[in-house]
Amino acid sequence: MMRALYSSVSGLKTHQTKMDVIGNNIANVNTVGFKSSRTTFSTMMYQNLSFASGANAQTGKGGVNAKQIGLGTSFASTAVDIDTGGASESTGKAFDLKLSDKNSTSFYIVNTGTENIFTRAGAFYVDGAGNLCMESTGYTVMGWQVDANGNIRKDTVSPLKIMSTDNQTSNPEYTTRGVCTGILDDNSPNVNSDEGYAMNLNFYDNLGYAYTARFAVQKTGDKGEYTVNLTDILDSNGKSIVSSSGTKLSDLFGTASGQGSNVFITDNYTMASGMAGALKRLASTPNVTTAGGPGTLTYTYPASVVNQYLSYTKKDPATNTSTKYELPEGYSVQYTVEVPDNPANNKMVILDKSGQPITDATKYPFDAGWLNNTDQITKVVNLRDKLEGWLDGNKLDDVTADITSAPAQGTTVYKIGTDYLQQIVEEFPDKFPAGTIADSTLNITVEVSGTTANPVYNINTNGAAAPWDQLAGNTPETFTQDLTFADFLDYGYLSVDVEQINEKGIFTEKLPPDVEFRYYQGDGHFEIVTPSTDGFKMQFSTADGSLNYIGQQGNMTQTLKMSNFKMTGDNPNPFSDIQIDFSTLKNLANGESSTAAMASGGEGGVGEGKMVGTLIGLSVEQSGKIYGSYSNGNTALLGQIAVARFSNASGLESIGNNCYRSTMNSGDFDGIGVEMDSDGSSIDSGTLEMSNVDLASEFTQMITTQRGYQANSRVISTSDGILEELVNLKR
Repeated sequence: MMRALYSSVSGLKTHQTKMDVIGNNIANVNTVGFKSSRTTFSTMMYQNLSFASGANAQTGKGGVNAKQIGLGTSFASTAVDIDTGGASESTGKAFDLKLSDKNSTSFYIVNTGTENIFTRAGAFYVDGAGNLCMESTGYTVMGWQVDANGNIRKDTVSPLKIMSTDNQTSNPEYTTRGVCTGILDDNSPNVNSDEGYAMNLNFYDNLGYAYTARFAVQKTGDKGEYTVNLTDILDSNGKSIVSSSGTKLSDLFGTASGQGSNVFITDNYTMASGMAGALKRLASTPNVTTAGGPGTLTYTYPASVVNQYLSYTKKDPATNTSTKYELPEGYSVQYTVEVPDNPANNKMVILDKSGQPITDATKYPFDAGWLNNTDQITKVVNLRDKLEGWLDGNKLDDVTADITSAPAQGTTVYKIGTDYLQQIVEEFPDKFPAGTIADSTLNITVEVSGTTANPVYNINTNGAAAPWDQLAGNTPETFTQDLTFADFLDYGYLSVDVEQINEKGIFTEKLPPDVEFRYYQGDGHFEIVTPSTDGFKMQFSTADGSLNYIGQQGNMTQTLKMSNFKMTGDNPNPFSDIQIDFSTLKNLANGESSTAAMASGGEGGVGEGKMVGTLIGLSVEQSGKIYGSYSNGNTALLGQIAVARFSNASGLESIGNNCYRSTMNSGDFDGIGVEMDSDGSSIDSGTLEMSNVDLASEFTQMITTQRGYQANSRVISTSDGILEELVNLKR
């Protein structure tokens, strides 16, 4: 009977132990990464009352089984359900990480400061030292570091210091690529202006400093022909780095063949206070070619000036046709004046677009009294031509007498207004002294008679005194004014040496050494234009408006050669050449509006360049790789979480705080670990693994445990009753 008592006592103890395990499971039902346990019992030793005997063939007696009485139960083991994953809880926190196993059970590796242990609880955070740690214990999470080339080095695991000093910033990158896209419209006002259509390219040097390259596009030829020029490069404070360094614009963006055009950049520079007189003296100082000899001043007349003031129209009376001679756009006339003045030694030359002299008399009739490359240049200005022009342009005052007979024979009289009389005085100053127009009796009319094909002009002054009476009669053809280029010096500009301008500090900042500086003596105004060697010709297809080439056939890109930028002292050049792709630029009608624009970077942002970036975000990939996001758009690999796997994960020793230690039966950790996705497993960011405790199962186990405990207690009470009856036998 005592055996029954002790057997039941062992039953009570084991069921109590099982209840302890169930209680622990239920207590940890909401513990992150908790793995439930189950208990197993085993029978205790048996008492043999008799041993088994075999059959005896001689006596014919059969065998007898052993007589054994069990002495109770014992607690055999606890088995941790380590392989069953818990439910997922979405948190949205980047460092709440869930291990989603595919074929094997994985564990995070954490370090207590003295040893590496293991956990499934992925609630991590970044501590004040920048280490990735467990929230509950502060144990550092272990993983692999990044080498100098930005690759993961899978050697011995070490603490993941993902917010180290080096990781706080992302290195800047200089710009190497650019693109020009959009539409150029032939009728856009800007592309037809002296300043051109402006485009900016923002770029970075190797230290992350920002700069802006200014470009200008001009329509410079027949339909589809443009040029693009570099006009300046500014730093982030708006200061020109080209002028301050003495770098040539043409060295940065240009060609020796002179494909660019002269873009006006006057507004980019400001004259220093009180330097107007110094500039005038510098511009007016003649160039002395020999010691003690005369000096020279060279005036340049752009085609627009020549055509406005000195154009020549040749008439053929027999056919009543006219041929007008003008210089093409981009051509110019250079007139060199000897100082002291000696007209006999003055020289003139016509220059084409590339600055080469020309002497084509068929296009530019030197022998017909227009442009003459001899010493004296004479221009005949015909008053009758001006009257015809005013009449054809409806610029004369109202008609004072209508046609009096048939149109072919009629006479129409026009009155010349005061404004146009003033123009006659200005054009013929030697014929009409100042003040003569104030004569109140002056009444000049133009009578047009004859046939429409051959009109006759008669100018009447109504008896006005000389010199106006010279206009009377029908002979205005004979009234001419001989002018030389010297009479138009105020309309030509003097080229001033930029080096001398910079030496004298005439402007608040230095000018690029290869710009052209034009000074007009008449009113003292000046123009600063880019050199013709700065820039490239762009030719577009007239069929579909696409770019045929830039610079030369076959080229769809050009390079901003920042490697040619001049640095002061021994400072290294911080720039890279920037290849600019123009292939998507179009020449199309767009409502007289151009939309062309430049942007840094090629396809996919390659070569865009970046300023220095600060760490603004962290993320974890499914492989465990940790990336940092930076304010400059960069993403950098900062490290990788390594995991540990064991041949017998259930053999790990649970040491509290959701952590485990390896044992002889779990297998050893090799100190390196494995990559989470090596077997198709993953780490899910923003999610935690909850406990795998199944409450339904636990409550069921609780019921059976309770019943087992009750049954054992009944055995004890029943055994006690039997013993009591035995004792009562003595009475």
